[in-house]
Amino acid sequence: MRVLIIEDNLDIQANIADYLENDFTLDFAYSGTQGLELALSGEYDVIVLDLMLPGKDGIEVCREYREKAPVQAPILMLTARDTIDDKEVGFTVGADDYMIKPFSLRELKMRIEALARRPKAKLKHILSYAGVSLQPGATVFSVGDTTYLLHEKEARILGLLADAAPEIVTAQTISYALWGDEPPESGALRTHIYNLRKALGSASKGNLLHTVRGRGYMLREIAK
Repeated sequence: MRVLIIEDNLDIQANIADYLENDFTLDFAYSGTQGLELALSGEYDVIVLDLMLPGKDGIEVCREYREKAPVQAPILMLTARDTIDDKEVGFTVGADDYMIKPFSLRELKMRIEALARRPKAKLKHILSYAGVSLQPGATVFSVGDTTYLLHEKEARILGLLADAAPEIVTAQTISYALWGDEPPESGALRTHIYNLRKALGSASKGNLLHTVRGRGYMLREIAK
């Protein structure tokens, strides 16, 4: 079994290696950028991914891996954050499981073995809801045979909403997926939502994007 460990703490890496190297073939990455390159170029049964990394953080690595890898390994995310909102962000971009630091190495091994028994997912080539289609990673969406150009961040928002539709995606989840721990001024997300709603309106889908006050946003087709 091949396992990729993306973790920048050398002590944690050493502890994982000592405990698991007799049972698994382990590869290690010290940064999000290096980890993503290995994840996309190798064939792994499980990826263990730290949330806080230099370069790309764990959320960005997870999101890009889910957008680009043709065959996808389960992802176990490691984090010191243990709130429901923090976990929701990780699950929204494609994490399969969570472990909170500090963690038991024995439990880590059990979770890796459990995740490895899952069938590997295939890349979703098209996200589609209510006649709106979007390819993950693309900056255009289509309605019928017509395509419409989006800003990169608005395309990412549409992808998150389409993947969850018709359920609500919280504003915090969207903000973290776009900017990580350093969001811009409070009005930036609302501006992108406004622009996305305007773009959907130009495609005669202006009534598809809904704001749920105090919670977030959703795509939902409401019968007239």
